[in-house]
Amino acid sequence: MTEVKISSSTEMATSADLTDDYAVWQTLKPYIGHCLTMNHDINNPLAGVLGYCEFMLMDDDFPPSHRKHLEQIADCAERIKKLVEALCDDKIAMAEKIDLRKVTEAYQKIGKPLE
Repeated sequence: MTEVKISSSTEMATSADLTDDYAVWQTLKPYIGHCLTMNHDINNPLAGVLGYCEFMLMDDDFPPSHRKHLEQIADCAERIKKLVEALCDDKIAMAEKIDLRKVTEAYQKIGKPLE
């Protein structure tokens, strides 16, 4: 995970300090939106795949040879789910470290509008 330095000084932050925080937010914003969309678009069908696998595996009459393949499908779906979570959680965790309220308030004090 990339480390993000966030200004946390109680003194009035300089424009340069705030630009760093705001620049990090601006950089992360499209990735966060993309992650949320990707997470939704991939996890919705994956939930169906996993649900149907589980449902079919509950059937005692399901042939053992097919059961093995179905379990493989479920394992692969779980791996995809974990991969998507790992990709998204990293970006969201980085963004949560930024307190945009402080950035906005400080920009207002120095009279510089956010871009």
